[in-house]
Amino acid sequence: MPKQKFPPLKNDTREAKKALYATIAKRLKRGARLRRKKGKRKTMKKFILYLCLPLVSFVLLASCIKENMDGCDRCIVFEYYADGETDVFPNHITSVSLYVFDNENQLVEPSRLGGKNPIRLEQNDLKREQGITLPLNHGVYRLVGVGNDYEKTEVYNANCGEMPNITFRHPDCLNREVEGNDSLYLGSKLIEIDENEVYFKDVVRFYSSHLKVSYTVEGYVPEEGETRANDGYFDLRVRNLKSQTAFDQAHDKNLAEGKEVNYMPELKLNPENGNHEAYFHIMRHPADCDVVFDLYKAGTDEVIHTLNLKDFLATYSEVIDVTKQEVLIPIQVEFKNIGVEVTIPNWIVEDLKPGFGNDKGNNI
Repeated sequence: MPKQKFPPLKNDTREAKKALYATIAKRLKRGARLRRKKGKRKTMKKFILYLCLPLVSFVLLASCIKENMDGCDRCIVFEYYADGETDVFPNHITSVSLYVFDNENQLVEPSRLGGKNPIRLEQNDLKREQGITLPLNHGVYRLVGVGNDYEKTEVYNANCGEMPNITFRHPDCLNREVEGNDSLYLGSKLIEIDENEVYFKDVVRFYSSHLKVSYTVEGYVPEEGETRANDGYFDLRVRNLKSQTAFDQAHDKNLAEGKEVNYMPELKLNPENGNHEAYFHIMRHPADCDVVFDLYKAGTDEVIHTLNLKDFLATYSEVIDVTKQEVLIPIQVEFKNIGVEVTIPNWIVEDLKPGFGNDKGNNI
């Protein structure tokens, strides 16, 4: 407040004192009235603010509707049911790369999706929200999610505009014999967002895009003086594998296609039981495929045993169904006095029924 100026005190008379006290009282009353008016103005401002907030929210919502929901969010949920009726997505899928395409199968500009397309979701992201919220305008979109795509997976031709030509495979499988694939999953959904749709939610359902394989060699007794390589006495080669899967295969079959390649999984000697063991993944193949397993003497071209996968699957068709989502193909090669015998592990026969691999196979 500005300093109060009072009349000068000319003499010490009683009249002068009374005049001075009256002036002070008058100024104090005036100040009190000003403070009360100022307080009322603040209260009125708060009241107006509280009154306007709901109106502002309504205006924003209305503008979102009038402008065709431009910039408003859409909720996309991920699901995976394996071979049951319960969503088991977190038990199998730990990462997703989500590709967002427009109605012409072209990738949506990353600037419209927060700066990235594809959008990478790691395990912690999926634990917080088993899905994603996308700022999409109204229109038609194709969403494609690749699950568990790590260092053994790469997507090709994402900008080609044709779903059958967009594929994923091991980045080195056309150049060398790789060890295997990631435990891949694929999901796809065509969505359409109406012009005046205020709330939108949809589901992308994933399907398995791999087969689990265990290959065990039992009962081998090295010959006297026989030396072994670092990992054991044998090498394993898997021939005639289809190399890739296309984005338009996102359904319950997800069969591989493309150029045939060979894999060379790690077959290691287990010092605890003397067995040679390999655990790996391949892309999904039908039961009548031409895949072949060759067992070699380590470091040589000498083939010890050859197994045609389709013959093996036909022999054990009652317990191995490669059309299921979670499948383990357990191959056991046993050296006996009469020669080499191929079978399945005892625990498969004793513990599991037809359609095995849905539980045990998850640990591979």
